[in-house]
Amino acid sequence: MAKLGEGDERWIVSDRADGTNVNQWHWQERDCLEWCKDTLARSFDGKEVAVDEAKARVVFAAAEVTGEAYINTRKGKLIAGFELKVEIPFEATAGEGERASGKVVFPYVGDENQDDDEQEMSVAMKDASPLGDAVKQALVSRSSAHRQWVSGEMNAFVAKLSKGGPALEKGSGNDGHKAPATKASAAEAPAEKKAPAPAKPAEAKPQKAKKSSGGGGASGSGKSIELREEFYCRPCDMFECLMDEGRVRAYTGSHCSIVREAGAPFSLFNGSVTGTLVEIVTNERVVQMWRNSSWPQGTLSRVEITLTSPSEGKTVVTLKQSGIPEEDDYGNSNTVDVTYQGWRGQIFGRIRQCFGFGC
Repeated sequence: MAKLGEGDERWIVSDRADGTNVNQWHWQERDCLEWCKDTLARSFDGKEVAVDEAKARVVFAAAEVTGEAYINTRKGKLIAGFELKVEIPFEATAGEGERASGKVVFPYVGDENQDDDEQEMSVAMKDASPLGDAVKQALVSRSSAHRQWVSGEMNAFVAKLSKGGPALEKGSGNDGHKAPATKASAAEAPAEKKAPAPAKPAEAKPQKAKKSSGGGGASGSGKSIELREEFYCRPCDMFECLMDEGRVRAYTGSHCSIVREAGAPFSLFNGSVTGTLVEIVTNERVVQMWRNSSWPQGTLSRVEITLTSPSEGKTVVTLKQSGIPEEDDYGNSNTVDVTYQGWRGQIFGRIRQCFGFGC
């Protein structure tokens, strides 16, 4: 082995004086939250639509974007990661000075749901009024051209961000050189589609949405879901994935607070999910009173998670959740589907990806 300073210069990799990452070979991470804010501002700020049903016009303001977004570069490949909450304020006017204001909310725009036909969306009005109700209905109805336009703009933004976002824009300062070549260069790539594919109703799943008697959102009433998931791990491993703060932070990528004690409060996803731990049997069973922050105030559901091991090295997770409200606080009636998909994709799916417990 050559001594330090005696190596053949032809084989020495040295830092370039200009700092250029040639051919995007080395790992780089670039924060692109400001790009997201600017892009969404251009998409919505000042845009106006006419709502014939309410004889009103609606003017949108710049989107308010929070969360994180970044582009990683390695060996010429672009990898996007993002978890955003997007709120788009608007004001509606009609008649002689009648006004109503509100906002369109996309509570979670993340890289794991970038291929969805439509991002989860809701509408919240500042005050209740006939004009506000009419405008809200026009924006939330899946058959509405207004919803399709808003959703289409968001789909176009997500598609662009997932392909590299600012790294693909000419003159974006991408380390002073072109973005890595793909099947088609940025200049040759077809324009992003602004209109989304026709919204498809959620398909019924065998284990989903078993209705209970009663129509409220308290435990024992409302709607319910059941899941059965299999993992290649021991029950104690899965128990730790549910109850250990470090592991939960690892696979959710967000802040959480968990105390392994009956009666203790907990929170997940930066406070989007909160509740109380009712019962805990180590490596066997967890019972919680559980709510989503978008649910009506005071609404709680009951979650029962059971861990069994039908054979060595295999764990079956059975989840039952009851008391899910029929609508969230914004009037959206997809709470059961959102809750079901949240457990499957954002909890169990991420556990598989993060810890390699896939079945």
